[in-house]
Amino acid sequence: MPAKAKRYRVKVRVVEVKSPCTAGHRVGDEVIFEYNQVAGKLCFDAMCSMMAKVHSLRYGGQFPWLKNPDDPARHSCPDGSNVVFELSRILSG
Repeated sequence: MPAKAKRYRVKVRVVEVKSPCTAGHRVGDEVIFEYNQVAGKLCFDAMCSMMAKVHSLRYGGQFPWLKNPDDPARHSCPDGSNVVFELSRILSG
C-alpha cells in the first residue's frame, strides 16, 4: 500500500483591492480550506476560479513560476482582476 500523501490546509488572503468589491472583500480577509470545510467569506466567482490552485496546494503541488515552492501563489479575481488573493499551504495535523 502506498504511503499516505501529506495533506495541507490552504489559506487564502486578500492582499489587494483596486476598487470597491461588490462581494465586500477587503485587504486582510482570510479563508481557510480544509478537507471538507471552508472557514471564512469568499465570493462564489472567486472561489470557483481558484479551486484548481487550492486543490493542487492541498496535496503538495508546486507551481513552476514560483522561485520557492513554499512561497504564496497569487490569484486575481475574475471580475477584471479587481481583487488579488494570496494562496499558501499550511501543514495539517
